[in-house]
Parts: sequence; C-alpha cells; structure tokens
Amino acid sequence: MPYDKKALAILLEAYWSPRGWKQDGPVDRADFEYARQAGYMFDSVAVTHDDIVTRLVSVRARINLEQVADAFLASLSTRRLDLRSALGSFSCAAQFPRHQLLEQTARRVPSGRLHCRICGRYGHASPEPEDINILSFERWKWGGIRHVDPLYGWFDLAQFEKADPVAPTEDDCSILAEIIDIAAGLAPDARPNELERRIGKVIKSNRAERCVLIQILGYCGVLKPAGRSGFLQAFTPDELRDRPADHSNDWTYPVIWWRGTDGIDLDVLGQLFPKVAAMV
Repeated sequence: MPYDKKALAILLEAYWSPRGWKQDGPVDRADFEYARQAGYMFDSVAVTHDDIVTRLVSVRARINLEQVADAFLASLSTRRLDLRSALGSFSCAAQFPRHQLLEQTARRVPSGRLHCRICGRYGHASPEPEDINILSFERWKWGGIRHVDPLYGWFDLAQFEKADPVAPTEDDCSILAEIIDIAAGLAPDARPNELERRIGKVIKSNRAERCVLIQILGYCGVLKPAGRSGFLQAFTPDELRDRPADHSNDWTYPVIWWRGTDGIDLDVLGQLFPKVAAMV
C-alpha cells in the first residue's frame, strides 16, 4: 500500500488538533471516501470475541519475526510509526492461545457483557460494531497503544501485510544501539520514565512515541523485568498481568515492572536485531 500524505492528514485531523483530542464529529464524506480508498480509514466491522481471535491467529501465521523486527528498526530514522507498531502486535500475538468466550471461564460485568480472563476483551455472543478508524489513528499517530488487545493486533498485522517493506539502514541500527546502551547503563532503581527521558536525545520523537517504543521492547522481551516474560516468549493471560500499587503508573505490562537492574536481555536482542547486538 503506497504512502498517501493526504489520506493520512484526513485520518489524523479527524481525531487530533493542536490542542489534543477532538470531540467526536463527522468527517467530510468526500474526505472519508478518499482516505478509505487509500486504506487509511475504514467502515466499522461487526465481530464477536471469537471472530477476533480467529482473525488474529490467522494473520500471525502469514507474518514472520524477521519482517516485523526489520520494520521496527526501519521506523527509527524514518519515523514510520505504522511500521514500528507491528513488532508489538506480533510479539503479543506470537503465543496467543486459541480460545472462546465462554460463560464458565469469563467474568460477567454489570453491563451484562463477558470479560475474557485470557485476553481481556469484553463481549457478547453476538457480533458488535467496532470502530477501526480509531485504531488506524493510534497506529499512525503513536505506533499503536493497544498491542495487547487482539482486535488491534489483528488490524495492525493485517495492515502491515499490505505495507511496502522498508529495509533498515546503518543509521537505524546505530539509533537502537544507543537506546540499548542507555537502558543498560541506568541506575539499578531506574524506572521506564527515566529511560523515556534519556532516549529523547537519540531519536526524533515525542514522549508518547518514546513510551510506545519502550513498551514494544517490553512486549518482545528485550526489556525483560525479573521474574516476568515478554509476550514473544510466553503469553501471560489478562488476569495474571499484575500491576504495582502505584496507580499513577500508566506503563503497560510487562515493562511496568522493568527497572535499571534488569538491563537488557542480550539473547532476545541477538535474536531480533543481530546487527545491533554486535554493536553493543
């Protein structure tokens, strides 16, 4: 799918202004149709929990780890956040189990919907409409923010399949090597916020983009907290994704538990980014 600057602007302007989030409002029909034809905006889809699981498991089989790792690297100098996102979604999908939303294993909430203890999705037995455009916006704006949500994972990887591949450069490898050096050299009690601040000097980005980048490095296991695993290595069910008592901490699992003393998992780094591993 070719890059279309006009279609991307229509998508971003539908949700974002210089002051931040926009209130819900209609997109001009002609603009929407242009962005839809270009593959940036979409009609809503009606799906069940089980449909989403089936679609995610299907698309992950058509993509390999080398593709998403190269795309992640290539995004560092190009700031193609849509390409960066795929490593996060693939990591969360890699060990994702086939399962169904069953009353015996789910938790019913006051609204009557069922909460899946495995993947965390809420749903009914019948299909529900899902707004794909907000997911597309988040993917292009920040590199995704819902990688552990199987709906986002399916959508992200399905879009990644259509993207033209971009080969990483030496500059990309150097950027990631600097990020790795910073993470490995932090004080033992340093937290992800400190890493986010420090890497701002080596990659063109804003804070939201850097937070997503760090969370993706947690999903794939490069940043591996002690006693926990990245999703690429082992799937952690929603009900077991524990969080610290500090409710002001809005990092995602598992990187929410990462500290400077954990450093870098060099085995995972070498598996995903061998050229970078040779530089650090």
